[in-house]
Amino acid sequence: MKTVTTSPAFSSDVIEDPTRLDEMCLEGDELAVTKAELEQVRAQLYGVLEGARAAFSAEDGIVRALADAEQIDEVADSVLDVLCESFEFDVATFWLLDPEDGKLCAVAHRAAPTRRARFLEARIRSTQLALNEGIAGRVFVERTVFLSDDAPSVSENELGMLLEDDDLRTVCAFTIAGTRAPLGVIEMERRAPLDPNQSIESAARVIGDRVGAFIEFSQLRWRYFSLVAEINRGARKSSEPAPSEPVPNVIPLRHVA
Repeated sequence: MKTVTTSPAFSSDVIEDPTRLDEMCLEGDELAVTKAELEQVRAQLYGVLEGARAAFSAEDGIVRALADAEQIDEVADSVLDVLCESFEFDVATFWLLDPEDGKLCAVAHRAAPTRRARFLEARIRSTQLALNEGIAGRVFVERTVFLSDDAPSVSENELGMLLEDDDLRTVCAFTIAGTRAPLGVIEMERRAPLDPNQSIESAARVIGDRVGAFIEFSQLRWRYFSLVAEINRGARKSSEPAPSEPVPNVIPLRHVA
């Protein structure tokens, strides 16, 4: 009779040992959990890098746009284009404070070239927001970066209904910061919610500070040139010869003999 030997590698002791089987299952579960955690960390890092890329792109684009302008009216549309393209927003409005009536007025608006978008732009441009009214008014008073996934309910005015009709639910708004007080607000909306890892608050603050510094610098430059022109006008007037006055008739004094 032929004897069959069993190799130690196929020993039934290992297979039939329940403790060893539990250990192998536990090791497999731990490996799966570790892989899942690594994938999560990888996704978070990718989101952070994408957020940093978008922020750098926006800040760089804003600096380039402001460098070629003298007044904010010349470049307000370009500022909104850069922000919407970098942060992937669908609609944006540039609100500035009118110092005469103390209300926010839309000096620029950016949206897709559709009939509905043109209607929304016309309504926004004809609207003046009191301070603490609507999203822009609240952000102006609170001087902060505002993010929400429910823009229509936050707006609480006619503009909120218009945003809801266009399904523009996610909003980001931030102040245009001046040295002593805010100068305006940039408000952006989009249909898709922001990614949890997409943090744009810090970039929004930097951009608000840059735009505010540009506005104040352009106002100061305008005042300087106006003052120089006024001084030159005064200098020209003072250098002109004074008109000669007519000599009055002189009656000679008569001496009494």
